[in-house]
Amino acid sequence: MTATLTPAGRADAPASAARDRRAALPRAVLRLHRTALVVGAVLVGLFTLLLLGSLLWRSAYSPAEVAACGTGSGCPGLNAYETAHTVYWSLLNQSQNVLLLVPLVIAAYAAGPLTARERELGTHHLLWTQSAASPVRWLRSTLALGSVAVAVGAVFLVMVFRTAVAPMEGVWGFGGWEPGGYVGSGPVLVAYCLLGLAFGVCAGTLIGRALPAIFAGVAGTGLVLLAAGVARPWLWPASTLVAPFTRDRKAWPSPGDGAWTADAAVRGQWLVTGDGARIDPESCYTVPGGIEGCGVRAGAETWLVEFHPLSHRLPTQLVESGLVLLLAVLAAGAAFLVLRRRTPGQSL
Repeated sequence: MTATLTPAGRADAPASAARDRRAALPRAVLRLHRTALVVGAVLVGLFTLLLLGSLLWRSAYSPAEVAACGTGSGCPGLNAYETAHTVYWSLLNQSQNVLLLVPLVIAAYAAGPLTARERELGTHHLLWTQSAASPVRWLRSTLALGSVAVAVGAVFLVMVFRTAVAPMEGVWGFGGWEPGGYVGSGPVLVAYCLLGLAFGVCAGTLIGRALPAIFAGVAGTGLVLLAAGVARPWLWPASTLVAPFTRDRKAWPSPGDGAWTADAAVRGQWLVTGDGARIDPESCYTVPGGIEGCGVRAGAETWLVEFHPLSHRLPTQLVESGLVLLLAVLAAGAAFLVLRRRTPGQSL
C-alpha cells in the first residue's frame, strides 16, 4: 500500500506547489501596488465628500423659504443659502474638469509604476520567479486586477457626479453636453478609464522606461479624448428643426423655437434655398446686409438646425463607449503580443 501511494503523492506535490505559487501572483501584484489603491480610494472618497457634502449643505435650506425672502439681506437663511450655493456651484464646476483628467492619471500610472517601472527595477522578474508564472500570466493578472479596480472606481465616480449634478442638470453649463459633464455622467467614463489603463500598459510594455512610457500613454489617451469630442456629434442621428426664413428674421432660430431646447447640443445650422442648397450663416457675416441680405439674395426659404437633445446623450455614450472599449482591447492585445515576442515560448 505504501509503495503504491508514495509515487502518486510525490507526483502531485510539485503540481500542487506550482498551482499555489501561481495563485499567489494576484496577491503579490496587490501587495506591490497597495499604496496606489489606498491613495486612489482616498481621492475618490474626498471627491465624494466634497461634492455630496456641498449638495447636502445646499439642500439644508428650503427653496420655498429662500424664494420668500426675495432679495432682502436681512431675511434669515438667505446669506447662508447663497454661501452654500456658491460653494456647491464652484465644486460642481471644478469636478467636471477633474473627471476629464481621471483617464489621463490612470494612463500615467499604468504606463509608469504599473509596468515600465517594474521592468526598470526588475521587480517583474522576482514575481515571475516566486509565483512560477510566465510573463504573459503576470501581465494578464496585472491587467485583470487593474481593470476591476479602475471599473469599480469609475462607476462610483459616475454615481456620485450624477447625484450631485441632478439639481443643476443642463443649467449654466452643468452636466448635459459639456465635455466634463458628459464624460462624468455615464458609462463613457468607465470606458475611458479602461482605455487609459490599456494604453498605459501597452506603452509601458512596449517602451520599458517609465518617463517615456508615461508620456506616450497620456498622449495617446488624450488624443482619443480630443478626437472623440470632435466626432461625438456624429455618433448618433441628430434631430432637426426647420423654421421659415423671412426678411425680418436676422438671426438663426433660438432654443425656444419648436422642439429645440436650451439643453440641446447644436451640430449645425444652415440657410436652405428652394433647390435644397445649404448656406453657412457664418459666410454671410461679411456680406452687405448680413444674414438677412445674404438669405434674400440666395433665395433662402428655411432655416435648418441639426441638434442633439439631452435624450440623445445615453445612446451617444453607449456608441462611444463601445468604440473606446474596442480601442482598449486592441491596445491590451498589442501589449500581450509585444511581451510574447520578447519572451518567446510563453503561452497565454
